[in-house]
Amino acid sequence: MSSDGSKLDTRTRILDSALELMRAGASNASLVQIAKAAGVSRQAVYLHFADRADLYVALVRHVDEQRDLAGALRRLAAAPTGEAALQEAVDMQARMNPALWPLATAMDAVRRQDEAIERAWQDRLADRLEGARDIARRIEADGALRPGLDVDTAADLIWAMISLRTWEDLVIGRDWSAERYRQHIGGGLRRMILDKP
Repeated sequence: MSSDGSKLDTRTRILDSALELMRAGASNASLVQIAKAAGVSRQAVYLHFADRADLYVALVRHVDEQRDLAGALRRLAAAPTGEAALQEAVDMQARMNPALWPLATAMDAVRRQDEAIERAWQDRLADRLEGARDIARRIEADGALRPGLDVDTAADLIWAMISLRTWEDLVIGRDWSAERYRQHIGGGLRRMILDKP
């Protein structure tokens, strides 16, 4: 095996071990604990990640790869209209949030006390908001944005309505099915955002 392949395997093992620790409730695991769980030295962790913030940002992206977020984003970008992109964004959350929820819950539990995790969390929120803004811009370009609503406000509404917290409240807290979530969140967003009779 090439050294590049070995480095990739070690990086993946570190990320998988960190994820398993988080899923097991060790959301504030140290780099030493993560290294031990991965069967590597602490120095090996630092060869791949500058610090905990770097590791946690990479961990979120690693989970995104496992969930095929890139494929989901391609489907969203290929939606023929802004309205279709809006519904695809809702569908994507319904489909993908169950796998993300354990990691997000673990990170949310400690992020306010851990600067590294907070930075990783904010990185993800910024990505989501930019995606919501892209959808709002598409709706505006289609001439379908509700009168009196600007792109930034529409983006904020999309961002909030399809947030993991809203999904958690409805699906985990209120036992909504994925289909019920899709129907009511999608319908609510269409009524709030789109210029339709």
